[in-house]
Amino acid sequence: MFGEYTPLMKPGLLKRRLANGRAKLHPQLGLEKLCPRCGEFWPQDTLFWAECLSRPDGLQTWCKACTAEHQRVQSKAA
Repeated sequence: MFGEYTPLMKPGLLKRRLANGRAKLHPQLGLEKLCPRCGEFWPQDTLFWAECLSRPDGLQTWCKACTAEHQRVQSKAA
């Protein structure tokens, strides 16, 4: 719960994501990122998104809740 942070994005990437609707600026919460799996916007920080240094924004594609749900389903199927 402590030690969360928001990775910095390059200005061009931020501009593209805001333009195509995959990110938005919330007045109180700041920058939010769209999870394509659940369709919800979540604050773009490591409390809601797992770190992934190979991604352009430094965060996983799915939010932590969707990733956990996917892993639960996969483990039950195995």
